Amino acid sequence: MEKRFKIPTAERKIILLITSAAILILLGIALDLYTEFLWFKSLNLDSVFIAMLYYRLTLLVVFFTIAFVILSLNRLILQKASYEFLGKSYRLSFLVDLSLALILAFPFSHTWIQYVYFTNSIDFNLKDPIFGLDVSFYVFKLPFIQTVLLFFLTLILLAILVSVAYYAYIFRDIQGLDEFKAKFPKTAYIHVSLLLASIFILISVYFYFARFDLLTSSHGAVMGAGYTDVHVVLPAMGLIAVISLLFAAVTIYLGYKRNFEAMAVLVIVLVIVTFFSIVVAPAMIQKLKVEPNEIAKEEKYIKYSINFTRFAYGLDVEKMYYSAEDNLSVDTIERNRGTIDNIRIWDHRPLLSVYKQMQQIRTYYFVNDVDVDRYNIDGRYTQIMISARELSTELLSPRAKTWLNSHLIFTHGYGVVASPVNSVTKEGLPNLIVEDIPPMGKITIEHPEIYYGELTTDYVIVKTKQKEFDYPLGEGNVLTTYNGSGGVKLDSYFKKLVYSIKFGDVKFLLSDYITTESRLMYHRNIVDRVSTIAPFLVYDKDPYIAVINGRLYWIVDSYTILDKFPYSARYSTFNYIRNPVKVFIDTYNGTPEFYVIQKEPVIEVLMKAFPDLFIPASKMGEEKRAHIRYPVDLFEVQAHIYATFHMDDAKTFYNREDVWEIPKEILEDERIEMEPYYVILTLPKGDEPEFILMLPFTPKGRDNIISWLAARCDEEYGELRLYEFPKGQLIYGPMQIEARIDQDPDISKLFTLWGQVGSKVIRGNLLVIPIENSILYIEPVYLRAVNAQIPELRGVIVVYSDALAMRPTLNESLTAVFGREVRGVIEEGVQELIRLLVEIYNEAMDEAKAGNLSEFGEAIERLGDVIDKLNQTS
Repeated sequence: MEKRFKIPTAERKIILLITSAAILILLGIALDLYTEFLWFKSLNLDSVFIAMLYYRLTLLVVFFTIAFVILSLNRLILQKASYEFLGKSYRLSFLVDLSLALILAFPFSHTWIQYVYFTNSIDFNLKDPIFGLDVSFYVFKLPFIQTVLLFFLTLILLAILVSVAYYAYIFRDIQGLDEFKAKFPKTAYIHVSLLLASIFILISVYFYFARFDLLTSSHGAVMGAGYTDVHVVLPAMGLIAVISLLFAAVTIYLGYKRNFEAMAVLVIVLVIVTFFSIVVAPAMIQKLKVEPNEIAKEEKYIKYSINFTRFAYGLDVEKMYYSAEDNLSVDTIERNRGTIDNIRIWDHRPLLSVYKQMQQIRTYYFVNDVDVDRYNIDGRYTQIMISARELSTELLSPRAKTWLNSHLIFTHGYGVVASPVNSVTKEGLPNLIVEDIPPMGKITIEHPEIYYGELTTDYVIVKTKQKEFDYPLGEGNVLTTYNGSGGVKLDSYFKKLVYSIKFGDVKFLLSDYITTESRLMYHRNIVDRVSTIAPFLVYDKDPYIAVINGRLYWIVDSYTILDKFPYSARYSTFNYIRNPVKVFIDTYNGTPEFYVIQKEPVIEVLMKAFPDLFIPASKMGEEKRAHIRYPVDLFEVQAHIYATFHMDDAKTFYNREDVWEIPKEILEDERIEMEPYYVILTLPKGDEPEFILMLPFTPKGRDNIISWLAARCDEEYGELRLYEFPKGQLIYGPMQIEARIDQDPDISKLFTLWGQVGSKVIRGNLLVIPIENSILYIEPVYLRAVNAQIPELRGVIVVYSDALAMRPTLNESLTAVFGREVRGVIEEGVQELIRLLVEIYNEAMDEAKAGNLSEFGEAIERLGDVIDKLNQTS
C-alpha cells in the first residue's frame, strides 16, 4: 500500500498555532467592524463606513497580493538555488510568505486617506513656478506615490533579509571566498543581481520623485527650493536617477557573469556620486556663489514663498489704514453703545470657577469649559459666556459607582449656564441669564438633556426598564425615560452578545433591565464621535455649546490640513489649513451634521469620496448660521504666519526688517502671550455692531502696537481685515498699559491692601478695543479670598490716552476717564436704586407681619433715604 505523506508533528503544531491566532485576530476585527457598522447605521451614515472600509480593504488586498507574489517568487528561487547546490530542495513553507505579506500589507493599508486623495484628486488651478505642475500633484498624488515606493523598498529589503538568512544556512559549511564563488549556484547569482537591481531601480524612482520634495523643503532664506536647489540639486537628482537605472541593467548582466566584485563597485560608485552631487557641490555653490549675493539670487524664490504661503493659510487680508486719533468723548461712547455694552469684563478662567461654585448644583455635575457666543437678548445683540452642565459618573461617590448607576441611571447632563460678558451683580458676580435646574432665564431650552458632550467617555444604555435620573428636585430626583433616536437598538440577542464581547461586560446578557427597545449609546465624547465618523478631518480643541431653536447643539470646527504644499512655510506639522466644515451635534440624539461653508480643493475631494456625509451650506438654517464663529485655533495659526508674511517686498522679508509679534500681557502674576478675543464692535466704515475675533500686533522686540487683525463672524463671515496704525506714531501696547497700571499709585496701594487681608488679586485679559478711530484699553480685576474659590469682580480698569481709572463698574470707570457721566451710569444707578427700594420695602413688610416694630421703623427710615437719592438722581 502506498504511504501517505505526513506533515511533521512540530510543523503541525506551528500551523495549528498560527491558524488559531489568525482566526482569533480575524474574529476580533470582524466584531469591531460589525459593531462600528451598526453604530454608523444608527446615524444613517452606513454608506460612509462602507466607503472607508472599501478604501482600506482595496489597499490591503493590493498590497498583500503584491507582497505575497514577490515573496513567493523569492521563495521559489531560493528553493531552486538550494536544489542546484544540494541536489534537493530545502523547502520553505508558504505560510512564511503569507504571514510576512500580511504583516507588511496591514500597516500600509492605514494610508488609505492618501489613496482617497490620489483617486479623487482635483486641481487647485495653481501651478508651481519650477515644474509648472498643478499644486494638486504635490498634495494629492505625490504622498501616495511615495508611500507605494516605500512599500516596495520595504518589501525588497524583507526579501533580501529572508534570502540572506536562507543562503547563510544553506552555505554554512563553505570555507573561504574562492570556494564560495565556485559553489554558489548560477540561479543564486542571478537572484542576488535581481534583488540588487531592484534596489537600484527604487533608488532611481526615489530620486526622480524626491526632486518635487525640494519645493516643500525648508532651509536658508527660502521656504521651498532656492537658487542652489534649482540650479544644482535638481539636476544632480535627475543624474542620479539615470545612473541608478543604468546600474540596474548592468547589475543583471553581472549576475549572469557571476561577478560579485563588480556589483560592489557599482554600489560604491553610486554612493560617491550621490555624496559629491547632493552634498559637496551644493554646499560649495551656496558658499561661493549664493551667499555673497544672496538677496539677488534668492529674491524671486522669496516672492514665491510669500505668495504661496499666503495662499496656503488663507491669508487674503484686506489692509486698511487706522488713524488712531485721540478723539473719544462721551458722545462717541454713546454712539458706540453696542460695543461698550458688550466689552468682555468676565475672563473665561475666573468665570469658570464662579460657574462651578454657583451652578454645578450636585457633586456629579461638572462645568468643564466656558465659551463665548452671541444671542439676541431682550431685542439686543448681546455677547454672552455660556457653559454646559455635564454629568460625570467619575464624580459619584465610590459606593454609588455601580454598573446600574454608571450605565443605566446617570446617563446625561442637564442644561447650560450663561451670562452676559459685561453684566455684574452688586456682589461682584456674573448676572446669570440662564441658570439652575431645570434651566430658567432669558433663553428658552426645550431639550436640556446632554447625552453627548466633552466628558461623556463611557457607554450608557437608555430606554430600559430602569428609569434614568433626569435632574434633582428638592430632596428627591426627577426620573425619565429616553425618547430620542440616539444609540444602537439592542433588539436581538446577537447584538447583546457582540457588545458584551466588545465592552467586556457580561451584564449585556444577564441584565433584566435591557429590552428589545433599549438603545446603546457609545462614542459619546463629541470629538471622538466626529473623529470616528470623519477621521480625515482635524478638529478644534475647543468645541462650544449653543442653544438653537430651543435645542442644545455642540459646534465643532473642523479643518483640512496638508503638509506638502509647495513654497509654503510650515507651522507645526502642516503648511496648509482651511476651516471648510462646521459640525453640529445634537446633545439629545447625538446626530452629527457636517455643513460645508467653504469650498476648497481638499474638501471637494472628500465630498467626491464621501458624498453622503457633507451638507451644503445652503441647507444650514438661519439660527445655526447665527452661531458659527471664526475659530480661535485657525486665527492663532494665521496670526503667527502673517506676523512674518505680511511683508510684500522680498528684500524687506529677507532682512526681517518688519517682523511682528503677538503681544504679551499679564494674567494673574504671569506674563503670557495674548490670546485672540471675541468682541462686538462696529468696524471702521461699518454701519452696525458685529461679532469679530481680533488680535493686535507689536513690532518684534518692542511693546507698542503697530496694527490689529480682525476676522469677521457675521454677514461677511471669514473676511480678514488688517488695520495698520500710522508709521512713527506711538500706540501703547498691552505690556506698556500693564506697566502704567502697575505705576499708578492709587491702584498699586489698593492691590497691596487687598493682598494683605487674605485675598488674591486676579488681573484678567487686557482688551484692546478699537472705537471709531481711537483705542480704548479695558482690564477687569477680580478678588478671590484665599479660602474661597469664587472670584468676584472688584474693579474695571479703563485706560485712554493719558487717563487711567479703576472703578467698581465699567461705566463708572468710563465716567472717571471722560470727565462727566455717561448715560449708562445714570441708567445703572436708577435701576440699582429701584431694586433697593423693592428689597427694603419687602423687608419692612416682613418685619411688620412679624410684629418687630423697631426693625420696621429702621427699614422705613432707610426707605426714605433711598427715595431721596432716587429723587436727586432723577
